[in-house]
Amino acid sequence: MRAPAAADPTWRRDIYDRARQMVASQLRSRQPPASMAETANEQAALEAAIEQIEATFAAPGANNRETKQRPGGPAPATMGLWIGVAILAAALSAGGYVYWSAKPRPPVQSATGVTASHPAPSRSAAAPVRTSVAAVAKDGDLPPGVDGGSTDTDLSYVFRRQPTFYRTLEPTGTIIIDKLQHFLYLIRPNNVALRYGIGVGAQCAALVGLRHIAGMAEWPAWQVPPEMASRKLVAASVLPGGPGNPLGARLIALDDGQSRIHGTNAPRTIGTNVAFGCIRLINDDIVDLYGRVQLNTRVIVN
Repeated sequence: MRAPAAADPTWRRDIYDRARQMVASQLRSRQPPASMAETANEQAALEAAIEQIEATFAAPGANNRETKQRPGGPAPATMGLWIGVAILAAALSAGGYVYWSAKPRPPVQSATGVTASHPAPSRSAAAPVRTSVAAVAKDGDLPPGVDGGSTDTDLSYVFRRQPTFYRTLEPTGTIIIDKLQHFLYLIRPNNVALRYGIGVGAQCAALVGLRHIAGMAEWPAWQVPPEMASRKLVAASVLPGGPGNPLGARLIALDDGQSRIHGTNAPRTIGTNVAFGCIRLINDDIVDLYGRVQLNTRVIVN
């Protein structure tokens, strides 16, 4: 491998993204399927390896073309760097699967209650790694246990939380969901609504009409949907509430017993339709909405 290629940030990002996609593909095709814990550990270990390589590049003098060279090759300080990038590149070109090991993440202790809510987890070194990975599923979703963060800095302005003019006869406090446009409106006084960008999951593709909020939970646990388990995408299990949970930081359950408004571990899916879940917001937005509504709030779905 030529050193100049590895020194190119664009080249490295491409290698990293391909490595992430390869690992995700291998985990999905394993027999028996990889568990959520195994998936999270593999992704976390890969991100840790990438961070270590990038930290070396960021070190003073790492990109200095005038760095002294040993006869016949790079200086010892940079040798490990080239080897690290070469391992990723070689693994991809050979089509092989590198088993990335990592310490398992300790489970988040749940709290009993009417809504089966979970306490907000502490951020520790053992928590799932926040990642800005490219899509690992065709619809851009991330695997359970992989934390894409609480927001997306690249999210289009139109899908960011903002007040907007909205004329309606519905009372203040009503939630109106426009699935086609991928917006959720919280009606405020004087023809104003607080607008949130949403992603629409297949579970709520047919949802329409008037509903009411029937339950609310913080950091809810996530049960693997039967259709996901039957397709062997994820082993049937329950993922405790916490970063990386597909339901995100908050859950607002509707009175039909199956529909819900919730957070997400994949903020880049906002503004799109996805295969799983219901009405999803980025975690920053679902926390904001959760603090503004209450039980029995009207929810109108268009």
